[in-house]
Amino acid sequence: MTLFDGVYPFYPQQRKAAVFDISTITVTVVFLTLACSFLLITPGIRGRVRLYWTLRVLFSLFVGVVIVGKPVEQINETINYNEHFPWSFGADYDHSYSQGLQKGLPSPILYVAEKFSSQSPCGLHGQYRIAGHYASAMLWVAFCTWVMSNILLSMPALVYGGYMLLATGAFMIFSLLSFSTVRSSPVCLIQIGTSTLHVAYGASFWLMLAVGLLCVVAGITVVAMHHLNLDLLKTFFDLREDKAEEHQEMLQVSINPHFVNKSLSPSEPSEINSV
Repeated sequence: MTLFDGVYPFYPQQRKAAVFDISTITVTVVFLTLACSFLLITPGIRGRVRLYWTLRVLFSLFVGVVIVGKPVEQINETINYNEHFPWSFGADYDHSYSQGLQKGLPSPILYVAEKFSSQSPCGLHGQYRIAGHYASAMLWVAFCTWVMSNILLSMPALVYGGYMLLATGAFMIFSLLSFSTVRSSPVCLIQIGTSTLHVAYGASFWLMLAVGLLCVVAGITVVAMHHLNLDLLKTFFDLREDKAEEHQEMLQVSINPHFVNKSLSPSEPSEINSV
């Protein structure tokens, strides 16, 4: 048992969750390292292109860390109080619940876990399991379209990169809609003493929604600029061919008339010198 199991070390069983999520921190550190590495090389980029590249890279990394930041945890696909009861596909929730009964877990935990079992008349197990499965799948599709958008936006095919940004935002929003369908179904009351347990959206849900809408707006902007002002779009993505920078400035050269061909007329050297 180590800290990377998501629990405190030196415990024979997963009795208490750690105060922070190791997987989320790992993903965050990786993307922050990439962002810091890029910021170190920005002084070597000339002119306004430096600002454009900074906005593009930081925006792309922000979208990536939101998508990759452990989607299973972000959409609340697990119950994680003092014990872990997974209901993802491939996991046996009823077996985990039976083990909890054998270990003699506290009654409030078993009471809540029983509401989400497959044999419960509430039917929460199938609803949350299917909704979480499709929401997680759509987030991984959004990750693939995010990678494709980064590749296409680095090529002359900018409009297709805009389409991929639209697809990224759409799949992120669809994943939230898939999980939100659970809220429309009747939920059994879960009462512990005089208190009632209410299910609410967490900060990750609203962050995912905001980033999804941001991707949609960015995609629409890229597509609109492709049809309205392509030169400005290419300038922003550093793909505009600047003819003034391609041609070197011609230096003024003095020509010695003694090395000019003798067949030239006397007026021709003076014309050459005036160039």
